[in-house]
This record gives sequence, C-alpha cells and structure tokens, in this order.
Amino acid sequence: MNKIFQNIVFCFMLIAATTTYAAKNNFQFQISNYHTQRQGGQTLDLYVRYAIKDGTDYSKYPDYRQLRNMTLPYLEPSKELPVNTFWEKIVSKMAKQLKSHYSLAGISVQLLVYPNKNGNISEPGFHGPIYTIGDVIPLSQVVIPTASNE
Repeated sequence: MNKIFQNIVFCFMLIAATTTYAAKNNFQFQISNYHTQRQGGQTLDLYVRYAIKDGTDYSKYPDYRQLRNMTLPYLEPSKELPVNTFWEKIVSKMAKQLKSHYSLAGISVQLLVYPNKNGNISEPGFHGPIYTIGDVIPLSQVVIPTASNE
C-alpha cells in the first residue's frame, strides 16, 4: 500500500512539474563523445536546450547548426578560457553568449565529462555542470552513457 501511495505522490509531482511551464517552442541538440585538450585531455558530451522567444516567426528561428558551431570553440582551450578553466565557467559563458547572440527566451547547457583514469588529471565518475538562464525547461537529467564507455 505504501508503494502505491508513493507512486501516486510521484505522479502528482510529475504533473505539477510539467504544468508549471508555459507553452513554448524548445529545441535541443547534443555533441557526443567529444575529445578535448581541456583539463588533461577529457572526453565529454554537451547538451544544449533552448527556447524560442514568444511571437518569433518560424522563418526567424535559428538553425541549430549555427548554435552548435558557436559552442565548439568553448570546448577547446583559448586565451580567454585556458586549459584548466573550471567546467562551470565554460558552460556559463557559452550559454550567455548563445542567449544574447540569438535573442533566445532561455537556454540550458549541460556538460557531461566522462571518467578519466588514465589522463593527466584523474577524474573518476561522470560529472559536470548544468547552467540554465531565462525561460526554458532546464536540462535536469541526462541518460549517462553505459559502463562500456568508461
């Protein structure tokens, strides 16, 4: 009986969570298994979800490939963001630039760094930041790659 009650509560929470968001056009993309020189040579996945501003004509929607291309330089070291820059700083700068450049209602970016036991910096377990700004459903859960990818 307790399990049934827990499932009912969970369903109500799920309904409440999904109904708090206004109708909005969202789009998302990912870059998988990207090998970067950052932090000793890491492999990562990048997930980006963005919301289009209300009233935007379909002909003015951004092509996700342009947004994707703007993310790529952030994944490698630069003068502004050197090799050992914290992942959190990288993701926040990336999200802010994309949101302002494309005049989006909101954007959520997740960087998922793979475990790296053999690199210059040992980082066990999948890890990484999620940064969300504006009016968009945040990325809050991403399926973790299988253990065979470790």
